[in-house]
Amino acid sequence: MFYLILSILLLLPPGLFSKENKDNKSAIVDSLLEKSYESKLNVEIESAIEYAYRALSISDEIGYSRGKAKSYLNLGQTLFYLGSYEKSLEFLSLAEKEPFAKNDPAVLFELSRVRGQIFSYLNLSNQSIREFIKCLDIAQKIEPKKDRDYCMSLTYENMSIVYGTIDDSDSVLYYMNRNREHLESLDESIFFSNLVNLYSSFGSLYSKVGDFELAKEFFDKALELTDKYQYRYQSRTYIYLGDMELYKENPDSAMYYYKKALENLEVTKIKSESSVVYGQMADLFRQMGNEDSVRFYTEKQNIINEELTTERLNSVKPALQIFIEEERINNSKKRIKEFTYISISSIILIVLIFLVSKNSRKKLLLKKEKEEKMLQAKLQETIKQVELKKEKTKELEQKLNESFSELIELAKTNNPAFLKIFQEIYPEPTKRLLKEHPNLTNTELNLAAMIFLNFPSKDIATYTFVEHRTVQTKKNRLRKKLNLPAGASIEHYLSSFSD
Repeated sequence: MFYLILSILLLLPPGLFSKENKDNKSAIVDSLLEKSYESKLNVEIESAIEYAYRALSISDEIGYSRGKAKSYLNLGQTLFYLGSYEKSLEFLSLAEKEPFAKNDPAVLFELSRVRGQIFSYLNLSNQSIREFIKCLDIAQKIEPKKDRDYCMSLTYENMSIVYGTIDDSDSVLYYMNRNREHLESLDESIFFSNLVNLYSSFGSLYSKVGDFELAKEFFDKALELTDKYQYRYQSRTYIYLGDMELYKENPDSAMYYYKKALENLEVTKIKSESSVVYGQMADLFRQMGNEDSVRFYTEKQNIINEELTTERLNSVKPALQIFIEEERINNSKKRIKEFTYISISSIILIVLIFLVSKNSRKKLLLKKEKEEKMLQAKLQETIKQVELKKEKTKELEQKLNESFSELIELAKTNNPAFLKIFQEIYPEPTKRLLKEHPNLTNTELNLAAMIFLNFPSKDIATYTFVEHRTVQTKKNRLRKKLNLPAGASIEHYLSSFSD
């Protein structure tokens, strides 16, 4: 019997009881994840995926939660880059379920940030904004300070971009100013590249509204920083300067800046921006009636666009093929692993039964059969209950979606029933808000509800048949009623009641 048990122990996976072996494999996982990250920075997508999958395989083998969480996150980020949004969200969910992820602010931040970007690409602006609001809260817990500061700036930038997609210019400017205030309080030598991008964006924003003097100030600030820190990336600033000169109807000056952008792109090799410049130059020559130059720059733009499309296809196809192959291998490994452990467990069970008593074998087998039947019956009952719950959940989701659609329509038609339906759909946020601010009137609650649903000021004005300026005045009054400090976001504050 001793030799039989010894034989069983020898069947167990080698290194199962070795802490040293597990530590060594954890170090290998961390190294693979670092290589995956570096490959992604160098746009070597296939290598990035292969390293991440190898890290995931070893992490799964040794039960290394940190490795699994970061591998899933890495793969989710890569799938987002490849445009496979549904699959990306699946991997992000797997990362979120890992124990390590639940206690690591940096991982939680990146999960919400990538989700926010995916929702933005899918035109789900409300969901995107909620994810980025989560990012602002999570970023406060990130260490070291340098990483925390970077994450805050990145979130402000993402928020301004999302609000730009729904034409909420007030919120765009609010988050751009928050970002500026934040970055200008930090060490310029570390965050100068962020400031260059932000100042260029401010310049573009003010150019579009005709405030050319203020726009030029921001462009000058951006170029001063690129000179000061010998930062090579200047093309974006020059493109925006060219656009500003077009708004001012100065075609010669616009052409000067577009050519400056092309000179810089010869150094940085950013093809996507070269395509933008060639397109702008073709449009400019079209206005000037120079058809030869129009054809020349249109052809150059088409060549660049074809190269970009080819490069992306050449990158996406093999990368996605790696995902498919790795999933097939992983599923096969899981089946082998499950079969091995089931086999070992079965052998151990037989030995234990043999050791208990030869004479009681029949009795034990009968008992086991009875227990299995009971377990099977319980399992069937559980499955039945789960299916019932699924049906109820589906019905509830359908009702909720119908109620939400009805709520939006009530808001758009300024229906008096809007507030009542809102309170039925969002009872908890409403109770919390009224508990904190019991003196709010129904009119103020109505406005707060529309802000909570992320309606832009323009839309609120349209739906309530008042001027945009009147809505801004009402917002300011509500802000005072809520005792919000200067600079605080009323949207962020009202959203916090749903947490």
